[in-house]
Amino acid sequence: MLSLDDLNALNPWWTDPGWEAADPHLSSAAAARFRWDPRPFDAEDVASGAVFTLRGPRQSGKTTLTKRLIAQRVAAGLGRRTCFLTLRVIETADEMRAVIETVLRLWPAAEEEAPWLFVLDELTFVRGWANALAHLREFNREFRRATVILTGSSAADLVASADDLQGRRGRWQRPLDRLHMPMTFRDYLVARSPTIELGERAAIDDLLTPDVRRAAQLLSLRTGEIDQYLGEYARCGGLPGPVADALAEGRLLPGTVMELWRGLSADVRRLDRSEARLAKLISRTVVALGHPTNLTDVARDMDVAKTTASDYVELLARSFGLIALHERDTKRQAGPSLTRARKHYFGDPAFAAIPASQGGPKATDPALVENLILIALFRQVERNALESFAVPQSLFLWRSERGREIDFVTDVSTGTLPIESKYAQDPDGKDYESITKAFGGGVMVSRRTIIIDRDILTVPAGVFLAMIG
Repeated sequence: MLSLDDLNALNPWWTDPGWEAADPHLSSAAAARFRWDPRPFDAEDVASGAVFTLRGPRQSGKTTLTKRLIAQRVAAGLGRRTCFLTLRVIETADEMRAVIETVLRLWPAAEEEAPWLFVLDELTFVRGWANALAHLREFNREFRRATVILTGSSAADLVASADDLQGRRGRWQRPLDRLHMPMTFRDYLVARSPTIELGERAAIDDLLTPDVRRAAQLLSLRTGEIDQYLGEYARCGGLPGPVADALAEGRLLPGTVMELWRGLSADVRRLDRSEARLAKLISRTVVALGHPTNLTDVARDMDVAKTTASDYVELLARSFGLIALHERDTKRQAGPSLTRARKHYFGDPAFAAIPASQGGPKATDPALVENLILIALFRQVERNALESFAVPQSLFLWRSERGREIDFVTDVSTGTLPIESKYAQDPDGKDYESITKAFGGGVMVSRRTIIIDRDILTVPAGVFLAMIG
């Protein structure tokens, strides 16, 4: 059971006005060579009295994000109405409930005072946390008024927690479950070149409009500079640690890659699964990156049964390490076809560095760029990104009856928009022919080529990613 000294150490703003300078998360962010300050919650969210979840990969900055939110609360005079608990130091759901009740008794408040904000960090570490919260929301009047933010690095328990907390999360007009993803290439460009003019972010629905075509042409004048930064970003991705390495050292440091591996393997260890099998899956994903695969081949390379391979794929996806892109199921329903070939991509390209650090395969630049395009499209078109991270519901790969393939298709207001990645080599007539015959127009993402006056917009990969974010 946490002592009062432990609670005070976790919440130094209760007694120390200068706590921010000593906070490891805020001080590290302040010392970083780049500024990245995403805001998934605003003042209305924090005052709503709802129970939110904030999910995303480990080491993506969720704790820093919540500490910045806490700093705002403290500055507004609400420090003793704000509690941060890391569930890494709490062993059971009963202990978590007892600690929260202790905090509420420690700083009691009148009904008219501002409600509490509780940030419960790394909820994945406590089994049965949802039952404990449900009990508190049901029987503790002050906690029922509180806004609660639950952070975690796995979406595996979303369905179960939704059932346990049914009717106890508060009424709010915005989504209660939020996904915090790594820095985009657009963010990275601004960090690397603060004076660069990128214009307004382009929506997927507007890619073929005259305004976006013209913007692509103007931005392509800086293709050389943008492509240099794209090469960096394709290797480091958008997680804060790897970005810091890229800016300071021009490469990912071995210790950073090891931390990425420990983050991905944490759930494997917690569930008593094999780290060696997970390593095989990640290596297999690097080798097949950008190419169709199936669970039979994955199982063969992992040396496990097909059902076991599926479990590991789902486990990695629920930890935001992998995205499985499927063909659309046109015969039965509009969603993904789970029986046909799919492509596996990383949730962040930095994860692709793990196998090479262990003596395994290294991802190619074209494959990493295709991975970046997948992530950028996913962020725009998946309305319920948290639930669909493992298997996108609005983004698909496309294959003709003759086996011709287009990397990505998604629905827009004018129909279906195809996007083909051709970073490895200049697109040829067959590439254009496949898109024209099947869809009439679309987007060809090249290495350097820019063509804006045809039905198929051809745009350099760096420019494309800079425009759509």
